[in-house]
Amino acid sequence: MFNTLNNIYSLALQKSDLTADSILKLTELLDYLVYWANKEKVSLSKEVELLKSYLDLEKLRYGEKLQLKADFSVIDEKIKVSPLILLPFVENCFKHGGVNKNGIFWINLKLKVYDDKFVFNIENSKKQQKNKAKNGGVGLQNIHQRLAMIYPKRHQLKIDDSEDFFSVRLELNFNHGKI
Repeated sequence: MFNTLNNIYSLALQKSDLTADSILKLTELLDYLVYWANKEKVSLSKEVELLKSYLDLEKLRYGEKLQLKADFSVIDEKIKVSPLILLPFVENCFKHGGVNKNGIFWINLKLKVYDDKFVFNIENSKKQQKNKAKNGGVGLQNIHQRLAMIYPKRHQLKIDDSEDFFSVRLELNFNHGKI
């Protein structure tokens, strides 16, 4: 949020035409965080709206530097999920991703709903760093714990942290029509 506010401040100083759009997208994020994030379950479509607003903000921030492919299948309103279950993976792309050795920052995201589960895939290019010291990992550890508590034995999380890209595949299995 603070990065977003700083970006909007910078746009305002430049008298950019993107300022109003940025404020609108930030308002959509704040609406979700204030009114929806504290609920036990939200519709998957509501969660997708949050992701789209967040991605729109980041597209405004990165502009042409970012190659983003996002594919959301038709989402059934009846499917309920824990709020903010997907956003940490998207945030992770922007926090740890970046321009690769080919000079491209790319993110590919796909959400597909099947009869008995939904599958969320996201991958991103990684910054090329001279010193590849591993640090942190707390965010992913928290996600693992949260999934284990909320979706015990009903989820699969696969993370691939290769040299050139980072990818996540999350499957949540339905239980009597709900997750």
